[in-house]
Amino acid sequence: MEQHAPAQAQSEFYDPYLQHVEQNVAWDPVAPTPDNIYSPASPPHRSRVAFGPVSPLSGNTPAGAGTPSSVGLGIAAADGAAQFPGYHYIAPRDSFQQDSPPKTPPLAKGSSKPDLQPHEYDLGASDAAPYYYPQQYGGSAPPGGPGSSRFASLTGSTAWKMLVSAWPMYGMFFIGFAFAVGHHIFYSKLDGRPADDQKHQIQMMRFGGFLSYAAKAALLGAVVFAYRQQIWVTVISNVLRLRTIDSVFAAVDEPMTLLNWEFIKKARVAACLAVLAWLFPLTVILTPATLTVSPITETKNGQCHNVRTLNFEQEGEKNWRQPERINGFRGVSLSIYNSTVQNSAGLVDVPFNETFFDYWTGMSPAVDLVSSQSALTGSVIPRPGVALDTCGAGWNCSYTISFKAPGYKCTEMARGQKLDEQGLMEQGSPLHVGELAPNGNYSYLANTELGEYYPHQIEVFAGGAPNMTPPYPKNLGAFRTEPVLWIGHADPTRPDPPENKSVEGWDTAFEAVLTRCEHYLTNYTVQFNHTYSTQSTTVVKREYLHPIIDTTYQPNRNAEDGTKDNTTATPESNYVFPIDYKNYREIAAYHSLGFSMRRYLPGQIQYAPFAMPDSEVTKTHLIDHETYLPVPNLIDQIQQFYENMTLSLLSYPQFIVVTWAAQPSVRAGLANSTGDPALAYPCTRTRIINAYVYNRRDLWIAYAVAISVAMAAVVLGSAAISQNNFHVRDVHVSSVVAATRAPCLEQLPWKASKWGEVPREILETRLGYGVIAEPGPNGTPAAQAMTGSGGWMGGSPVVMGGKVYYGFAPKEVLEQTRVATFGPGKPRSRTSAWSFRRWGEDFHYK
Repeated sequence: MEQHAPAQAQSEFYDPYLQHVEQNVAWDPVAPTPDNIYSPASPPHRSRVAFGPVSPLSGNTPAGAGTPSSVGLGIAAADGAAQFPGYHYIAPRDSFQQDSPPKTPPLAKGSSKPDLQPHEYDLGASDAAPYYYPQQYGGSAPPGGPGSSRFASLTGSTAWKMLVSAWPMYGMFFIGFAFAVGHHIFYSKLDGRPADDQKHQIQMMRFGGFLSYAAKAALLGAVVFAYRQQIWVTVISNVLRLRTIDSVFAAVDEPMTLLNWEFIKKARVAACLAVLAWLFPLTVILTPATLTVSPITETKNGQCHNVRTLNFEQEGEKNWRQPERINGFRGVSLSIYNSTVQNSAGLVDVPFNETFFDYWTGMSPAVDLVSSQSALTGSVIPRPGVALDTCGAGWNCSYTISFKAPGYKCTEMARGQKLDEQGLMEQGSPLHVGELAPNGNYSYLANTELGEYYPHQIEVFAGGAPNMTPPYPKNLGAFRTEPVLWIGHADPTRPDPPENKSVEGWDTAFEAVLTRCEHYLTNYTVQFNHTYSTQSTTVVKREYLHPIIDTTYQPNRNAEDGTKDNTTATPESNYVFPIDYKNYREIAAYHSLGFSMRRYLPGQIQYAPFAMPDSEVTKTHLIDHETYLPVPNLIDQIQQFYENMTLSLLSYPQFIVVTWAAQPSVRAGLANSTGDPALAYPCTRTRIINAYVYNRRDLWIAYAVAISVAMAAVVLGSAAISQNNFHVRDVHVSSVVAATRAPCLEQLPWKASKWGEVPREILETRLGYGVIAEPGPNGTPAAQAMTGSGGWMGGSPVVMGGKVYYGFAPKEVLEQTRVATFGPGKPRSRTSAWSFRRWGEDFHYK
C-alpha cells in the first residue's frame, strides 16, 4: 500500500511509543498505564478512536492480526490493527454482520479514491471505527470519509438514521395507537345497539378483548424495545455488581429482580421502564370492561297512531235527531236536551225559531259515568289498551297535546285565624267563615250552587215540551251564568293539629281560608306518558282565556221572567240562548262537565269535637279520610280534580268531543288510525332493552395512560439509540457472548459447575461495559498517541496496540483503557437519560 507520510516523519512520530514498546512487559489488566506515553499537559482528545493493527514501522505485527470484527452489538471493533494516514481497510459485510479479514482496496479507475463495493465499507466511514483525518488531507475527510458525498449517502440525517435504526419501536407504537383507536371505533358502533342475542354478545366481547390485547401487545413491544436499548446505556454509564447486571437484563421477565436496590438506585430509568412493562397487562383488564350489556331505554322520535285530543266545538254540530255513527259506533254528546215541540224527531231540517228549539236538561249518562270514575279514583281514567294502540307492542311513548276545555280559575279571598266574615259577605261570599277552625268547629264549608241552571224551567209535557202555548218565556233554557265555587277550609299550621278546642294550642293550630273559583275557558297543554299499561298525565301549561259565561250573579234579585229558574245575572246581553244553537251546545257541554264536578263539592264537615261529614266531597281524595281535614294545597287539588275529569273524556272515544290529535276537526270514535299516515302524531317512543353500553371516558383514561407511558418509553429508547451511535442493541445470547469475550474476565474466580451456577463472589464483582484493549508489545492496553503539531504532540493521529473488545470488564480495566486512549483527563459528567448526545464521545464510569 502507498505510504503518504515520509519515513523520517513517521519514525519521529513513533519514537516515544517504540521506546515504551521495547520494555515488553507482561500485560496486567489492572496495572497502571505508564506515565511516559503521554504528555502530562496534553488535553484529552475527543473520543473518535480507531483501533487498528500494529504499525508496520514497529515491526510487531502479529500473525493473523488486522481482522476487523463486529461483536453483534452494533459496534465495530478491529483486531490489533494499525491505521496510518491514507490507509484504509475494506470490511466485507455478510448477513450476520461479521467482517472478513482486512485488505487494501484497489483504486477506482481514473481516481485516487478506493474502489469500494456496495457490501464493503471504509474503516473511516461512520458505520466502522471512527476515522481520523491526517494533515496531508488538509484536515478534511479523506476520500469516502465524513464530509464526502459518499459518506453523506451512507449516513444521511440524524432523523433518518434514527428512523432506520428504530423503526420496529416506532412501528409498534403506532400500531398500538391504531388498535386503541380501532377499539374505540368498534365500541362506538356497538354503543346503544340491542344485545338480545347472547351468542352475539360473547363474540363482540371477545373481539373487544382481542383489540385490547393487540393494542397492549404492540405498545408493550415498543416499551420492551426501548428498555433493551436502555439496558446498554445503563451498563455503559454505570459500574454494577454482576448480580445487578443480571437484574437489569432479566427485569422484564423476572419481577423479583426489581427488588434489587442497586438496580433501583443506579438504573432508575431502566427500573421504571421494567415496572411499566409489568403494569401494561392492566390494559387488557380495564379496557374490555368499558363495554357492558345493560338494560337501557331506547328512545326514538317518530310517529304514534291513535293519539286523540278534545275539541268541544264538535258539540255545536250535534243534532240528537240525527244519530251519528263513527265507524259503526254511535256518537255521544255530553248533554241531553228537551224540545219545545213534541215528537220532533222528524224535524231534522227545520231551523230553530222562537217556538221550536232544544234546551239543556242535564248531563248525559256517559259523562256521569266517566266523571264518577275519575272522582272516586282521584285520577285520569285511561282508555282500555291505550298504550298498546298508541305506542305499539313492546314500546312506551309520550306525546303532548293542546286543546281548549273548561277549567276553574281560583282566587284566595282571605286567610287568617280570624276572618272578617261581614266584609267577605259584602264581596258576595255565601259562607259563614266564622264557623271554620280555629274560631269554629268546621274544617270544610262549600257553596257551589249559586246561579246554577235550573233543569225544570217550566211545566212540561212528556219529552220536555212546555205545557203552555207560545210565546214561551224569553229566558226559557238560557244559560244565564256559571256558578262560582265558594270554598272555605281550615288549613293546619302544624303536622299534628289537635282534635278538640280544649287542647292547648288549638287557637294557633289552624288558619281559615276562603277561596273563590270561576268557570273559565282554558287553553291546556298536557303531556301523556304511556308506560306499559299505565297512563300518566301532566298539565304542562294552562292559560285561562275568558269566563264560560261572562256575567255576574246577582244573589238578591229575582228573575220573574216566567220560568222557574230565578237566577239573575248581569248583563243579560251575555246570556246564551238556545236559538244560537252552535254556541249554546258548546256552552252546554262545558256546563255539563262543570256540573258533574260541582255536585261533589257542596256541603260541610264538622271537625270538632268529633267528625261529622255532610258532603259528597268525602268520597273524593280532596279530604283526608283519617282526620277529615282537607288535603294540603286544597285549591290546587280541586283544579286538578276537575282537570282529571276533563282528561278522562278521552277514555270514552264515542264522545263527539274526542277527535284525532293530528286532525282535531275529525272525530275519532272507536276507530283505529294505524293504517292512515295522515292521522299519525309526533311522539317519543321508548322501550327497555338489553343493549351495549360503552364507557368512553374509562376506555380513554386507560389508553391515555398506556399511550403516554409508551410514548415516554419511545423517547427514552430513541435517546438510548442516539447515545449508542444509532446502533440498535439486543439481548440475544450471541450479543451477551460477544460482550463477555475480554480475557480479563478469565481472571475472575470461576468454579466448575455442571448446572452453570455462578459463584457468589463473582456475582458481587463490579463490572462495567466499554472498550477493552489487549496488551501491546509493551504489555499495556492499546493506546492512541498524538504527535506533531496537530495533536497532543503536534503530529497526525495514529493507533497502536493489540486486540480490542467492546464488552464487560472490571472498572480498573476500563479506566486504564480510557486513560491510555484519552490521557489522564477527568471524564465529563454523565449524560441525561433523555439526552440525544452520543455516549461514545467519551468514556467514563461511575
